[in-house]
Amino acid sequence: MFKSRTFEGENIPKLTKWLYCSSGMFRDLCYQFVSMFLLMFAQYCGIGSNENYVAMYSVITVIIIILRIWDGFNDPIMGFIVEKFHFKSGKYRPWIFIGAILSSIVTVAMFWLPVHGWAYVAMFGVLYFLWDFTYTMNDIAFWSVLPSLSDKEKVRANLTTLLSIFVSIGSFAAGGLVPILSSAMGYTISYKIFSLIASILYCLSQVILCIFMKERKRDAANDESSEKMKFSEIFTVLKDNDQVRSSIIGILLYYTGSSVLITLGLNYFYFNFGYSAAGTYQLYFTIIFAISTLLGQAMFPILTNKFKLSKMKIFTISSITTIIGYVLLFAYVFLDPRTFFPLMCAVGFVVFLGQTLISLILYIMIQDSIEYNEYKFNKRRESAVFSLRAFTAKLGSSIQQLVLYFSLLAGGLYAISNRISQIEQEAIAQFGDNASKVGDYVRPLADEATSNIELWQRVVYHVGFTVVPCLLILACFIWIKKTYKITEESHSSMVKELENRHKMNQENLEVEQNTDE
Repeated sequence: MFKSRTFEGENIPKLTKWLYCSSGMFRDLCYQFVSMFLLMFAQYCGIGSNENYVAMYSVITVIIIILRIWDGFNDPIMGFIVEKFHFKSGKYRPWIFIGAILSSIVTVAMFWLPVHGWAYVAMFGVLYFLWDFTYTMNDIAFWSVLPSLSDKEKVRANLTTLLSIFVSIGSFAAGGLVPILSSAMGYTISYKIFSLIASILYCLSQVILCIFMKERKRDAANDESSEKMKFSEIFTVLKDNDQVRSSIIGILLYYTGSSVLITLGLNYFYFNFGYSAAGTYQLYFTIIFAISTLLGQAMFPILTNKFKLSKMKIFTISSITTIIGYVLLFAYVFLDPRTFFPLMCAVGFVVFLGQTLISLILYIMIQDSIEYNEYKFNKRRESAVFSLRAFTAKLGSSIQQLVLYFSLLAGGLYAISNRISQIEQEAIAQFGDNASKVGDYVRPLADEATSNIELWQRVVYHVGFTVVPCLLILACFIWIKKTYKITEESHSSMVKELENRHKMNQENLEVEQNTDE
């Protein structure tokens, strides 16, 4: 498929570094669009106005949860396949390519379904399963590349930071642009257009990456070990490697908590600021999210290199400030949302800055646990470890959907979703794909639908929006502090030992080759 392209040593080729990191922007643009807005699309467009609306939405929620649980098995299976079966053109590039092509096609199909009601629910289940399966191919291989490019913690930390910046830009673009387009054009038209653009950019970026990227030349002993790997070893890694287990559970708690805020935030702006104004306020909040996240990513190398702060020290400070921020964010529910919006932005800045640093630390921790695994068991298992990371993300997403479902149900807010869905259908039936006329028709009627929410409904929804993530971030902090033991010094010592082992393996291989000749 592609020519074999490799490099040796710790210096990552510049083209590989920048292509790999920048392509993460378009991957995340597409992924975040699906992750954040597919359920919104189903909620306001796909199901359509129907007397069985709550039942249909409930079935879709169950479908998502079941498929995310299935994904708990799918990710390790894909991790095993990537780890064990290698192509001449590379270990990771073929899977990145295949997964990107297929998942981009399915992404478009999910937002262009021409049906509503129970037919939509059935097709949603089929396409979501296909999307999850195909995207996992790309996801496991893409993230497995990260720890394989270098063993040096500082090199990898800088690479992680650069990748995180591009990933964040993709996330900001999806989170900021889609609500604005939705308010202007209505959900149906805007989501269709964005799904097509996001899928094309995602697919092209991954194809270009696969053509020009170089993979690092693999250690012969590790390669042989990977090809002999058994599927059960994925779970053995989790069972035997206490540091993998520590970082995986920490990531699960963190990811679930941080993403609950985002998942519930989409409806939050409609319920608190009204349909027409929601996109504008969400854009401002997304800008705060972007600034704080990029600042956190820029601060990280300064904190570690210039101020010599350990990753555990940064993790502790960031966790405490994030928890305090969530407490203040909950108190905001008793204030007028528009009058005190600058206060919400200020508190959100603190929360997002803290979460960014926590996220970077946790990703470095899980990468360091790979060297720990090789040091202790003579097996790296990048794909196996990162399939477990992907599993935590999907499991966390299942929990998010439950929190969203019960927050909407307990707050009595499904009637509003059903009414907006009815308005969307009426507009499309009357004006077709005329985005301007659809938007003009939908906005005043949707504003009326979102104007009668009572304080108790806002409080109930706010519990899911702030209290749940606060408790999960607190649990993550306590867990990591008690279980994670790899320090910068111990990791450096492990890497030196592994370098000596690799050198000996190479010398032994050369001796064997000379003997055979």
